[in-house]
Amino acid sequence: MTEYSHTKSTRLEFLKKTLKTKPFFIALGVLNILIFHYAIWRLFWFLYDSSGRQIFTSWPEALLINTSLILFFSAPHSILLNAKVKRFFFKAMPASLYSTFYSLHSCIAIIMLDSFWMDFGTGNALYQLQGQAQFFFHILYGASWLFMLWAMISTGLFRQSGIEEWYLALKGKKIKNSLATHGAYAFCRHPIYAAFIAMIWTSPNMTYDHLFLSLSWTLYILWGAGQKEKRLMRNKGYQRYANEVMAFPFINKMFDNFLVRILWRISL
Repeated sequence: MTEYSHTKSTRLEFLKKTLKTKPFFIALGVLNILIFHYAIWRLFWFLYDSSGRQIFTSWPEALLINTSLILFFSAPHSILLNAKVKRFFFKAMPASLYSTFYSLHSCIAIIMLDSFWMDFGTGNALYQLQGQAQFFFHILYGASWLFMLWAMISTGLFRQSGIEEWYLALKGKKIKNSLATHGAYAFCRHPIYAAFIAMIWTSPNMTYDHLFLSLSWTLYILWGAGQKEKRLMRNKGYQRYANEVMAFPFINKMFDNFLVRILWRISL
């Protein structure tokens, strides 16, 4: 058992040293940049209209596949943020590459969603907007993406994708984490979550499989917001910030506080 543990530790150290070498470090970062932008392009059109993809004759089979795709994105997306999980991966990779690794998983999961998502095969859509209604939803969909861009710029345009930390590490610098309270974060505490919810609900073509996607991701996002609130509320600076800025936009303070309390309860 001891010999096996020693061999495993040696392999992890070798992998970490290999990833630290400049060629591998640069290659992974460049790969992440390329896949990130490609995945965003795929996500834009997938959320706009997920219909017209592969159809299974059995909708339970399609439901199983779609659920698996959602879980492949959502579960690691949360698990990889856990401190114990991070410490385990730090044995096999430089800490400055972890956000790159995190981004690569998310991007691959998005590409898989767009590639393998199944239409439930019901033959009917909940609604297919036309004319002025369709144009209005186009405006809302575009605005939600612009709001997401604003939110990302407010923390550092390439911070969420891991590109910023990778680039700074190449220059021998470390990323500085601080509480964002300006830009989109002066408008609400969770602008990225709010933008994503808007993106998944403003498709002008709402099919049953898209409704399933929208409901699943909305619940996941709200759960994630509750987790984040619990973690950040330990910081007195965030507590003061929370007293001044709502968690989500376009709702009054009383309902906002009520919503946050609900999120705390469901975020076990």
